[in-house]
Amino acid sequence: MIHMNHRSLNKVSKEKVLKSALDLFSSKGYSETKMAEIAKGSGLSVGALYLRFKNKEELFLELIKDQTRDFVERTGELPAEDPVEALKKYITMNLEYSFQKRQMLSVFFKEYNLPFLHPLRRNFFKTQHMIIADILSAGIKRKMFRPMSVKDAAAVIFASIRGAVFLKLIFGIGDVKKMSQSLFELITDGIRCGSETIKISEEE
Repeated sequence: MIHMNHRSLNKVSKEKVLKSALDLFSSKGYSETKMAEIAKGSGLSVGALYLRFKNKEELFLELIKDQTRDFVERTGELPAEDPVEALKKYITMNLEYSFQKRQMLSVFFKEYNLPFLHPLRRNFFKTQHMIIADILSAGIKRKMFRPMSVKDAAAVIFASIRGAVFLKLIFGIGDVKKMSQSLFELITDGIRCGSETIKISEEE
């Protein structure tokens, strides 16, 4: 085992450790990946790795936080003054992010049954559902969206986005930009005020 003091430990960035972990988790799976392999891939001794993370679960959770941090921050920057544009940006952001972070999301799909991930999944759904619901509520208030069950509509929109992400990641189906636009049009055709009138006039 390689001896490494605290000074040497600080020379290995957290990003390098997490990249090593991500590569191994995505290729071998969580259960089959050993801390020793992550340590070797990042240039640390096993002991040095355990100085940073007490176990593999803690490392995995940190990896998820690191990979999703920018997405969470960007969802807080949606244009509050324009619900239609906010919804469009939210859909586009989801699909673009999923493509950019496809390695992490593929791990997330594969490791669906890990017990310690269940609270994270529930919290993610709750947070994203609330963001969509707030956009819909703002649109209804401004008479841009028709009256609806915001709770149900937000759940359906969330499920539609997840479905599009699944198709792209697992089956490689669709172009990200085209899928984003098509999904946005499909959703807004059903919730915009006067959408039925618009549809009839277009057909005429």
